[in-house]
Amino acid sequence: MVGTFGKIAALPALYALMSANEYATHRWYQHEEFNRDHSFQRMCQRIAFWVRGRPIFQPDGRRNLIKIFGGGHVEHHAETYDDMSLKKDPRWRRTKAALSLDSDEFRGTAFTWGVTGLMTLQMLPTTLPVFALLGFSLMQTFAILLPGMLVHAAVWNMLHPPMHGLPPVPSRYGVPSFLLAKLRDSAYFKYIYENHQGHHVLGGQCNYNVCCPGFDHVVGTYLPSDVWQKKMRAVPGPDATERWGVPVEPKGVPQAPIIAAGLATEADLTPTALLYKN
Repeated sequence: MVGTFGKIAALPALYALMSANEYATHRWYQHEEFNRDHSFQRMCQRIAFWVRGRPIFQPDGRRNLIKIFGGGHVEHHAETYDDMSLKKDPRWRRTKAALSLDSDEFRGTAFTWGVTGLMTLQMLPTTLPVFALLGFSLMQTFAILLPGMLVHAAVWNMLHPPMHGLPPVPSRYGVPSFLLAKLRDSAYFKYIYENHQGHHVLGGQCNYNVCCPGFDHVVGTYLPSDVWQKKMRAVPGPDATERWGVPVEPKGVPQAPIIAAGLATEADLTPTALLYKN
């Protein structure tokens, strides 16, 4: 039976778990940071060795890193300018990264129904035990978790594709953008928009939370706009390169400088994420 404490703590607990899950998914899976040589990667290598006999080292002595594919998110960063628009010039369109995004009409920016389902599954290992401790039954837990995950996907699809100049997400693809479109006039939307701007401006090295801010602050990867705004690169004007669309943004967010007509160089046409590429 759910007591008074459980009733009060349920929504804050769910939000905290969603913030942590969003952070981990964005940083370690979508940005493929799992693929680097760190303690968690080494632990997974040992587990793979114990369970399947997978070698920990390659024949030349290097670590036999376990590799995952981030679902096109790294490629999405590679075509994003600091004004959040997506480049579409012919040279870029011929690259492997651009071609890999062509199979997705939202170019790695939107949550499909399948992705929403996967995010929900990822929540189970933490949500079920926490809510059991709060006194919730399995059915009661799902009655809170499932609507929460739908709201998360609705916020993501309301924010992310339009802020990169792509159209609203329809229901045939994922949770539709129109459900929370009125939030675009809110302080919350301005905050998460700016927060995600900083994530792109600094090459995906900070501000991993998107819809559920919080966990970045816990682990020290949050950077406010006054830190990253000064690092915004000038973007080529409409004369220099083609875009997928015009970003939908709230009033008052930081603006990238625009390069005057005829002055954009090859370096200017290179999105920030490619400059941070290891």
